[in-house]
Amino acid sequence: MFESWKNWMKQTTNALIERLQREKHSFADIAQLIREHPDTSVSEKTWLGLTYRFYSLHLDNAAFTMETKKTKGNDEHILVVSVSFPNSAPIVYRSYDEKSDLHKIVATPPLAKKTAPIS
Repeated sequence: MFESWKNWMKQTTNALIERLQREKHSFADIAQLIREHPDTSVSEKTWLGLTYRFYSLHLDNAAFTMETKKTKGNDEHILVVSVSFPNSAPIVYRSYDEKSDLHKIVATPPLAKKTAPIS
């Protein structure tokens, strides 16, 4: 019984430390990070004359994905931004969801030390 209690305390402590280390960023900042990070993989598909880009980035235990639609020139319209990390529900922005806001501030794992600077 002592061993299970000890394991529970260790898990609780680690979860608390992880939560305290989280940073605050907007979905727009996260999208910029995904675009600019050198480890981001990008694929592009064109369907019915519309070009979509799919971005994927993995930093430690965090997974970042983004989908965009190419507009005139080389601009992009952000469709979806997703941040997933262990033991938590993913944080998602969807452009078609009325309740989603690209400038909403969300908590993420620590990014500043591992990535290019974000605003």
